[in-house]
Order: sequence, then structure tokens, then C-alpha cells
Amino acid sequence: MFGLDGFGARASAPQLDFKFSDDAEVYERELDRLTTGQGPVSFELETAEHRPAASWHHAAFHTVTAVVGAGVLGLPHAFSFLGWAAGLLLLTLLCGFSIYTSYLLAALHEAPGGERLNTYREMGAAILGAQRGKLAVATVQYTLMAGLCITYSVTAGQSLKGVASEECDGKDCQEGMGVWIVAFGAVQLLLSQVPDFHSLWWISLLGAVMSCGYCSIAIAMSGAHAAAHGPSTDLRHEGLSTADRVFGVFNALGGVAFTFGGQAVLPEIQATLARPPPTVQTMMRGLTLSYVVVILAYYGVAVTGYAAFGAGVGADVLLNLKEPAGLMAAANLMVVLHVAAAWQVFAMPIFDAVETAIRRAMRSPPRPLAMRLCVRSAYVAAVTLVACLLPFFGELMGLISSIGLVRAMAPACLAGWQPITFILPPIMWIKARAPTGAELALNLVIAASCSLIALLSLIGSARNIAVLAGEFSLFN
Repeated sequence: MFGLDGFGARASAPQLDFKFSDDAEVYERELDRLTTGQGPVSFELETAEHRPAASWHHAAFHTVTAVVGAGVLGLPHAFSFLGWAAGLLLLTLLCGFSIYTSYLLAALHEAPGGERLNTYREMGAAILGAQRGKLAVATVQYTLMAGLCITYSVTAGQSLKGVASEECDGKDCQEGMGVWIVAFGAVQLLLSQVPDFHSLWWISLLGAVMSCGYCSIAIAMSGAHAAAHGPSTDLRHEGLSTADRVFGVFNALGGVAFTFGGQAVLPEIQATLARPPPTVQTMMRGLTLSYVVVILAYYGVAVTGYAAFGAGVGADVLLNLKEPAGLMAAANLMVVLHVAAAWQVFAMPIFDAVETAIRRAMRSPPRPLAMRLCVRSAYVAAVTLVACLLPFFGELMGLISSIGLVRAMAPACLAGWQPITFILPPIMWIKARAPTGAELALNLVIAASCSLIALLSLIGSARNIAVLAGEFSLFN
């Protein structure tokens, strides 16, 4: 088994001689031995009291919750800058890339000898080298996941205010969101006490059902609006300056890419799966179901929302739908429940890493409940504070996706940072499996094209956030 060394894995580490046991005293003694420097600690050992026992449908719940994020409601807004042809082409390409890179991560999860690489950082360290796995994979992955938690907190605040205010539209909905973001943070304080990833399955099931629910409402109501009033003929932002349109296109690229951020936790999801059969088979069954949902939801929301409202569509298409009021309130509540579940899916690997580091560093680590209460409450509080300072839903989608997609541009960071969502899986596949011919070309094309998308998105998002930074008041 690959053992964890800090953030990464050592391919040369010896196999652990740890035996799973129902005897709590035996488990605690073994855990204490291994966390005091007598041997490496593996992800399976850290969760030995919850042996990997999940099935393909558990993986599907987690993946739908992680991939079908609230960013899908921003696809019509992205199309309003890209237009029909470019929007559909980009969505199709990224959907295909996402399916392919998800398969690559699933296939790389089990090394040829049968060892399981149970976290993204462990996989990166085993394939790319321990140092790069520590500094590049872990740093970028945690930045991306923290960014998604912040974005989802903003989304939840906007949706909660949409339920409470009949005049919630555009800037009017952004102002005064701080109270609602704090309320959502209070919910996360409770949910964050769930012990581990597999224990989240029922929360992920709720999140998956809610994401299907609000996407269905958005599709049905947008389609009904287009049928009643005719498709919108105002498909471009004609009133904007050339600079605003160009940077809007850049940001729209990231808005579409943002909707495919679930790869950040796919290895951790696969780590919960039981063997036999090999987990790649089980994971692909779950991914197949999840991507059926992805395709139906993404194309449905993007096409109907843009057709109904054209350039007038909001960063969240639900903001354009007012009647019936009860149904719209239900859709906004579904968004809140879904992002509450997705928040936990993206936060759990961070919780695991921090708590593992504490256990390794302390001779007598605190009891799990006390440690969870302190560590996770501090994280929830920090994310909520940052979310209150950055309530720019549309721009956050592009910025966070750029963090996950492209290496840092600063020269000092070039050597250590690697992209996490679309680019790292092909790079790891090339290094681990040495493909040739068309397969090699495909992986290189995915890595290069997504790097360009990410760079343009980063530029557009940063510029738009700078322009909007002084325009909102959170608590007035």
C-alpha cells in the first residue's frame, strides 16, 4: 500500500501491517503506534472504523452532488456572451473532456499492483513525485475546494434572499446578502460534524435530488416562458462597451468550465468504494449515471434559459423566473439544500487532511468529537467571512474555475503549481501509462486547450471583480 508522507504518498513505503478490528482498544493502540512515527498512515487506516463499503450508487450520489453544482444556473448567462454556436461547442467539448478525465482518474486510482491511491494528493505524489504532490496537487486542490465552498456560500445566501424577497433581482438581490450567508454558515456548522466521507452519502443523496429538482424547474419554467412569449431576439449585450464584451466572453469561458469542478474530489469518492470488484468498475457505473444527469441538466438549463431570456438573463436564471411564486421559492430552497450538501462534499477532504495532520503531530491527540468541533467550526467561520466579502456570483464562477484549471502565472509559482480539474488527469495519465499516437494527442489537446480557457477566464474574472468591488453593500 502507498503510505502517506505529509501531503503525498511514497511509492516505496512498506505495506502497513494493520489489521481492521471491531475492538476499539486494539484500533486505538494501532492508530497511536502509527501516528507517533512508527509507520506511515494511509487513508484506509485513518478511516478504519468505517471500512470502504460504498457501492456504485453511493458514488453516483456524491458525484451528482459534486458535479451538478449551482453553476449550472449560470450557463444561460455564459451563453449570452458566447452566443449559440460558441456556447454549445464549448459546453459539448468540456462535457466530453470531463467524462474522459473522470475515467482517467478512476483508472489511476488503483496502481498496477492493486494498491489504492485514495486521495488526489496521494495519486499526484505517487505519479508525479512526492514533492510535487505535496506542493502542487495538494495546494491547488485545497484552494479549489475552499473556493467552491465560498462560492456555494454566496449562492446559498442569494437563494435564501430570493425566497425572502419578492424584489430580488440582479444588484437588488446581491445587496444585504451577508445575513443570509451567515444563516447558511450556521447550517454548515451542524452538517460539518458528520464523521467521514462515506457517512455523507445520505446528505449527498439529498443534494442530488435537490439539484435534479431545481434544474427541472428552471428548464420547465424557462421553456414555458419561451413558449408563451416567443424565443428572445435580444441575444447579445449590444449596450456594453467593447472591453466589457471581451472580458465578459473571457469570464463566460470560466462560467462554463466552473460547472465541471467535481473531479477535485473523485479520488476521495472512489476511496469509499468496496472491493471486489475493482473500484474502477464500480466508479464507472456511478459516473455513467451521474453524467446522464449532467447532460440532461446542463443542456436543458443552458438552451431553455438562453432561448427564453437572451441577453437579459441573470447570472442565476432563477432570478428571471417570478411566477408562480411558490414554485420559485421551492426552487430556491432546493438550491440551498443542494449547495449545503455539495459544500460538505468539497470540505470533507480538507477536514480529513487537517485532522490527520493534528493526529500525527500530537502524542495524545484530542478526541475525535472535540477535534471535529474545533477544526471544522473554524473552517466554516472562515469560509463564511470570506463569502460575505465576495458576493459576486457570476464572477466567482470564472475565478474559482481558473484556480482549479491553470497553473499560476507568476514565475515564482510556475515550477510548483499544477492544474487540478482538466489538465492534471491527462498529465498524470501520460506519465503513468505512456500513451502514444492518437491517445497521446488527445491528452495533450485537452491539457493545452483547457489551459488557454483557464488563463482567459482568470483575466476576465479578475477584471470584473475589480470593477464590481465597490458597488455592493452587504448589510444595508
